[in-house]
Amino acid sequence: MKTTILFLLPLASVLSCKEPRKDITPTNTTNPSSAGSQTPPVVEKSGVVKLGPVVQISGYSVDPNGDKTFLLNGNQLRVVWTRTTNYDYDEQNRLTGEKSVASYDRNWWEGYSYQYAPDLNTRYQNSENKEFLNTLLLNEQGYLKGNSGPGEYIYNAEGYLISYNGNGQEDTYTIENGNVIARKTVYRNGSVQYNTYEYDLTKPGIPSPFTYRGKPSQNLLIKQTLADSASPTTVFTHYYHFDTKNRPIREFVVTDKDPVPRSIREFMYK
Repeated sequence: MKTTILFLLPLASVLSCKEPRKDITPTNTTNPSSAGSQTPPVVEKSGVVKLGPVVQISGYSVDPNGDKTFLLNGNQLRVVWTRTTNYDYDEQNRLTGEKSVASYDRNWWEGYSYQYAPDLNTRYQNSENKEFLNTLLLNEQGYLKGNSGPGEYIYNAEGYLISYNGNGQEDTYTIENGNVIARKTVYRNGSVQYNTYEYDLTKPGIPSPFTYRGKPSQNLLIKQTLADSASPTTVFTHYYHFDTKNRPIREFVVTDKDPVPRSIREFMYK
């Protein structure tokens, strides 16, 4: 892997550390409350308004002794905060920094700073005084092209990732109407995994903070179906709370095997 050490801004100058917002709990999905401010809207070809960059993602887990209560499909969930990551961007809305804090140790943190020169120079630091520098090669679109050689990452003309070959697997993505609707993964041992995705085409998708990884799906994900030869098919259903601007501010992921959410995340936008 090509590694180049260049001067990067100190992490403290590009990152800020915040705990999750105290309360953005709507009483239900049809009576939302507000969260964050909104940049001028961008309208996709489909006519759906594109959301501004995500500046904070907070994770929660279900706990009967939790100090917060969320409402999901008419049921109250007691939850505890687990982790928050804050994101910074430049004037082109490219990711320039991220910093995470967690509930298990209020003194712990880790973060990355990013500099485009024109490839992506990354600097990792954490509260244990660890530091790593690395350079990730970018293509003409400004997306990862991989450090292992041609063909590691392949994108279509619109900037959507359609193929990845590395880390012992080969992924092939199917794009339709600006959304990833399928992914086929072939592992080195010969096993194959299939994922299909369904969207609410009337709502914009939650932007990925990792702007150098290609364009994200433009609509809001509502269902993922995972199938492989080694285990039964699993369906993941995504439920959301929305703010007064109709932006998704909280996501619950529930499988068909367990009514308890596997993932709970909150979002704040630029």
